[in-house]
Amino acid sequence: MSAQASLRVSREQLALGTAGIAVSALCWAWSLRAAAHSSHGAAVWPLFAMWAVMMGGMMIPPELPDLLRRARGTEALGGAALFLSGYLAPWIGFSLGAAALHAALFDAGVLHHGMALADRGAQAAVLAAAGISQLSPLKKDCLARCRSREAPASLGPSLRSGVTSGAVSVGSCGMLMLVLFVTGVMSVPAMCALTALLVIERVSPRWVPVSALAGVALLACAGWRVIA
Repeated sequence: MSAQASLRVSREQLALGTAGIAVSALCWAWSLRAAAHSSHGAAVWPLFAMWAVMMGGMMIPPELPDLLRRARGTEALGGAALFLSGYLAPWIGFSLGAAALHAALFDAGVLHHGMALADRGAQAAVLAAAGISQLSPLKKDCLARCRSREAPASLGPSLRSGVTSGAVSVGSCGMLMLVLFVTGVMSVPAMCALTALLVIERVSPRWVPVSALAGVALLACAGWRVIA
């Protein structure tokens, strides 16, 4: 590859990386503002907006390294943008479901002022379910499919492949996101910790059992909620 071509690839990757970071940063900024000025109503659409923006901020960082590796050429750069749009679509659908659940829990009076489950038994159940999901064959299969896209022979990014990848990501991480109902939906430390976990799962060596260790930790937290 010529020096000029290498420079072009570098600029394309820089453009995509800057755009991805900017979008994620805007989502995080909105989420931080919402966390500081959160109203605790139960209207579904405001809750949907909150969840959708929050998921955008949390789910772009794990996907960005793979996209940067594949942003080669102007067409691939445009395809990467389409991929990211498609990737977020299933998470927007997830956000609608999470908002409906959030509203139902609020109406039932089981959320306290921090938008977290008040009952320790319910907290333990969510943590246990998330822990089991981290140890499940579904998680292993979904994570393997996410990582398989890193192979050089993988298909180029497109809107369709983005939607498929987003659906796989929801299958892999959707239950994990419900841990926010334990920590407080707008808990910034929890959002940061979950985002870091998702990034580490994607970039760590395959022989490091990050998902399993997280699953064991969640099950331990569930047990502590029961006995403490």
